[in-house]
Amino acid sequence: MALGIDTGPALNSLAYYQQQLLQASNQASSGNRLTSAAVDPSGLAIYNALESQAQGDDTANQNVSQASDAINVAQGATSSIQSALGQLQSLAIEASNGFNSPSDNAALQTQANALVAQINGDAASTNFNGTALLTGANSGTTPAAAATATTTNNDALAGGGNVIAAVAPSAATTSGTIGVQVANTGAGAVANVTFTNSATQQVTNVGQFAAGAVFNVNGTQVTLGNFTTSDTNSTATVQTQAASAGSVNPTIGVQSGANAGQRTNITIPNATTSGLGITNINLSTPANAANSLGQIQTAISNLNAGQAVLGAQTNALQNTFNNNNIASVNLTNSASSIGDANEPSLASELNSLRLQQQISIATINNANVTNGYLNRFFSVTA
Repeated sequence: MALGIDTGPALNSLAYYQQQLLQASNQASSGNRLTSAAVDPSGLAIYNALESQAQGDDTANQNVSQASDAINVAQGATSSIQSALGQLQSLAIEASNGFNSPSDNAALQTQANALVAQINGDAASTNFNGTALLTGANSGTTPAAAATATTTNNDALAGGGNVIAAVAPSAATTSGTIGVQVANTGAGAVANVTFTNSATQQVTNVGQFAAGAVFNVNGTQVTLGNFTTSDTNSTATVQTQAASAGSVNPTIGVQSGANAGQRTNITIPNATTSGLGITNINLSTPANAANSLGQIQTAISNLNAGQAVLGAQTNALQNTFNNNNIASVNLTNSASSIGDANEPSLASELNSLRLQQQISIATINNANVTNGYLNRFFSVTA
C-alpha cells in the first residue's frame, strides 16, 4: 500500500512560526516587547501602571512649575514694594526734624502719599494668569496676635538705667506712639508724655510724671526710670500695636504629586499698606513723623516675613519638583525593563524563526513534489 505524504504537521509548524515571526518583527520594528496583551498579560498591567504613575508625576511637575512662576512674580513685586518702604522710611526720618518749615514737611508728605499709592497699586496689579497675588485674597490663615509695646528709643540716665524702665501692653492697648521727654520745671525734673494715635495721627498730651512713676497710656502700662534734672531733654519712644483677631483667607491649592491628596497649598502675603500695618502716614510734625516711622518699620518687618514665606515655598516646590522628576525617571526605567524589546535577543530569535520557517516551507514543498509527481492519486495494491 502506498500513501501520499501528510503535509498537515508541516503546515501547522509553518503557521506557528509565521505567527511568531510576525510578533517578533512587530517587536523589533516598534522596540516594544508588549505589542499586545497576549504577549504578557500581567507584565502589560504592571507596565501600564508604572507608565501612568510616571506620566502623573510629569504632569504634576507642570503644576509645580506654574506655582513657582507665580511665586517668582510675587517676589518681584515685593522687591519693588520693599524699595518704596525704604524711601518712605527715609522721608519719615527727614520729617522728624524740628528745623523743617511747614512747606518742607508738605513736600515730604506729597512724596509719601505717592509712595503709599505706588505700594497699593503694585499690590493690586500683581497677578498671575488672572489670580491676584498680593491683595491678601490668598494669604491663608493669620493667627490672632496679642498687643505689643516695643521701645524703639530709650536714652540712658546719668544715674543709671533708662528713661523708661518697663512697658507692659494689655488687651486694651491702642496702636500708636508713646513719646517721653525729660524736662526741668525749675522745681525738679518731670517727664512730658504724649501719645500719637496711628489711625488718626492725633497727638494727645498725656501729662507730666515724676521719676519712677507708673501710669497707663491707652492701655499700655509705662514705668519711668529714676531721672533727674541732669537728664533734661533725654527721650524715649514706645511703638504700640493693638491686638489682632487674625483672619482666615483661602490658599491656592496645587496638585503637586501623581496621587490623590498630594497637594501643596500656596500662601501669598498681603502687601497692601493696610496688610503691612500702615494706617496713616502723616509727616506734618516731628511727633506724627515719629509715629509714621514706627508704622513703616513695622511694615518693613512684616514684608520681610512675607518674603521669607515666599522663599521657603519656592524651596519646597523645587524639592517637590526634583522628587517627582526622580520618581518619574525611576518609574519609566522600571516600565522600560518590562516593556522594551531586548534587541540582541530579538535579533537572534528572528534568525531562528526565519530558519524554522524556511525548513517548514521546504518540507511542504518536498511533500508537494512527492505527492504530485510520484503518487498523483492514492492507490492500494494487494
